[in-house]
Order: sequence, then structure tokens, then C-alpha cells
Amino acid sequence: MTDELHRRGRALEEAFFTRQNEELLAKLRAQEAAARKKRELSAATGIQDPTLLEALAIDGVEPNALTALTIAPIVLMAWRKGAVQPAERNAILRVAGERGIQAGSPQWKLVETWLDTRPHASLQAAWVAYVKALRSRLPPADFAALRADFIARARDVAHAAGWMHGVGVMSHDLRAFIAELEAALA
Repeated sequence: MTDELHRRGRALEEAFFTRQNEELLAKLRAQEAAARKKRELSAATGIQDPTLLEALAIDGVEPNALTALTIAPIVLMAWRKGAVQPAERNAILRVAGERGIQAGSPQWKLVETWLDTRPHASLQAAWVAYVKALRSRLPPADFAALRADFIARARDVAHAAGWMHGVGVMSHDLRAFIAELEAALA
């Protein structure tokens, strides 16, 4: 009987510590997954602010969706004149690379497709809807940082593509697009 009691006590102890170890391992895995997601979000967006990355991760923002979100407005801007010019294409692909999109990856191919064939009008509607959903979930300061980044990227591409006339002077088309972008991000 003593051996049986000892054996059962040992089994109970092992079960307790196994369960405790599994819980600790699950917590460790969750922490590693959260850190990986923040790195992926940073690579996809260029955002380095840990607070903003944490907010995006907590809110369930996926890196691929955010990558498309950050590139879509400048692609739409490039198509405003009816065709994407080589300088615009190069500037957009440079931005995509800066956002961590690797040449040849599915995201890169998506951006190239958008540059080769005018995206369906639903892209802009989807982008605006996603921005509105994101705005409702992010703290105002975090959304303001994201907004400033979008507008700065659009201006960078516009400048590289020749939409800027002199230092800080925007074409009418660019002013209209920036106003639309700001309104969507307001």
C-alpha cells in the first residue's frame, strides 16, 4: 500500500509540474509570437515606434494587410494620370522595398500587378474602409503617427515622380490627391 500511495503521489506531482510547464511554455510561445508579429509589422511598414507596433499587434492588424494598406494609396495616386510613369513605378517599388517587401515575394508581385494593371476601383474603397476600422481601434496618437507616415510616403513618391513643381510646390492633381488622402485619414 505504501508503494501504491508513493507511486500515485509521484504521478500526481508529475502531472502538476507537467501542467505548470505546459502553461509556462504556452506563455513563452505567445510572447515569441507577439514579438515576431511586431517585427513583421515593423518590416512591412517601416514603423519603429514600439508603442504603435504594440497597438497594431494587439488590435489584430496583420502585416500583409498593413503592407497593402501602406502601398495602396501611392499606387492609386500614380494611376490618377491614367498610367503609371517609370519614375512613379521606381519610387513605389523603392517604398515597397523600404517597407520590407522582398522582390519576388507575393506582396512584391501584388504591388507589381497594381503597377502594371490599374487596380479595380474597389481597392480605394477597401483601403478607406480599412483605415476607418483601424482609426476606430487605435489610440488617437498612434493613428496620427500612421497618418503622418502615409502622407509623407505619398509626398515622397510624388516628388520622385515629378508631381512637385519646385521646392514644396505641388501640382493641382497632387494637392487634390493629398486632400483626399487626408480626408480618408481624418
